[in-house]
Order: sequence, then structure tokens, then C-alpha cells
Amino acid sequence: MGYKNICLECRTSYSKGNDYKNQVESNCPQCGKKMTLVNHKFKPPKKSEIKSWEMVKLLVENGFKFHAVYEQIEKGIYLKVNYPKNLSDAKEFIKKYNP
Repeated sequence: MGYKNICLECRTSYSKGNDYKNQVESNCPQCGKKMTLVNHKFKPPKKSEIKSWEMVKLLVENGFKFHAVYEQIEKGIYLKVNYPKNLSDAKEFIKKYNP
């Protein structure tokens, strides 16, 4: 378990440890572009799963870095929401839960 830096260009992920306060985004060792720091709960798709990486990119660009998202179902009662599994669901997810 730990935070991850991901490169949306190369479709790669690198673990960065558990201490979020001391984490910094770094450059990708493959392409040199800035990587994005995401939550440890992020499970990267295979490099060949291009559509899945497009969905990840869309979510990250809209502020979702795979942190927990909750929906209020009643006053004082919240339900954890699962992240979407495809691009069209991701677009609806963003509309509904945009931070």
C-alpha cells in the first residue's frame, strides 16, 4: 500500500510510499513528462488497455485522483461510491460528483 505516481502519457504507475505529506509529483522516467500523484487505492489498468487509461486521464483531469467519494443518502448518512469502469460512466460520474 502507498501512493502512486502515474504517467498518463506512457500509461505507467510507480509506488511512492505511504507518507502523503512528503510526496511530490515527479517526472516520468520513460518520457520525462510530469507524473500525477494519486491515491494508493488506484489500480492501474494494463498498459495495453488504452480505453481504460483514457478514462483514468479524464477522471484525473477533472480532479478525481482516486480518493474516496461519498454520496449523501440521508441527513448524516453517506454511502461510498465506486469509481466507474468505462468512459461513458466516467462522464456521468464527473457530472454528479465533481469536486
